[in-house]
Amino acid sequence: MQESKFVYVAGFGVDKRLLLSVSKNIKEVFGLEVRFSQISMPPKYGYNEERDQYHAGTLLEYISKVYYPHMLKLVAILSYDLYENGLNFIFGLAKLGGGHALVSTYRLWDTDERLFFERVSKEVNHELGHTFGLLHCKNPGCVMNFSNSLYEVDLKGRFFCERCRSLLKY
Repeated sequence: MQESKFVYVAGFGVDKRLLLSVSKNIKEVFGLEVRFSQISMPPKYGYNEERDQYHAGTLLEYISKVYYPHMLKLVAILSYDLYENGLNFIFGLAKLGGGHALVSTYRLWDTDERLFFERVSKEVNHELGHTFGLLHCKNPGCVMNFSNSLYEVDLKGRFFCERCRSLLKY
C-alpha cells in the first residue's frame, strides 16, 4: 500500500482561520491532503533594513531545507512584505518544479475577510502551480496568470485553465 503524500501549510504571523481556508482551497483545487506545520525562522532572517522588506529568495532558501515525512510540497504563508531583486514587491515565490513556496499576505490584505482569503488562496495556487512545473499563463482568468497588482489578483480565478490543468505534474 502506497503512503499518502501531503502538502504542508506553515503559517508565520497569520490567523489560523486563514490557514484552514487555504487548506480547504488546496484540497478543492488540487485534490491533495493538507497538514499544518510550524517552522521557526531566526528573527529578521532575510530582512533588508534599507527596504523594510524581506528578501523572498533568502527565505525560500531557508525553508527549502525543511522536509517532513510524506511531504509532497510545503507552502509557507507569511505576513511579511517580500521583494526580489529588481522588483518593488512580490506576492509569492516558488522554484519551478521545487518542493517549497512562499506567499505573503502583506499586500493581499483587505477588510473584507472573504476577499482577503480568496486572494491568498489564489496566490497559494499560483505558487504551488510553479512547484508542479507550470509557467505563467496568458489566460487572464487562469490562476497561473502573472499578477503585479491587486487588480490583477482580483481579476484571475482560483483555478487553472484547461491548458494549465493538463500540464500539471503530480
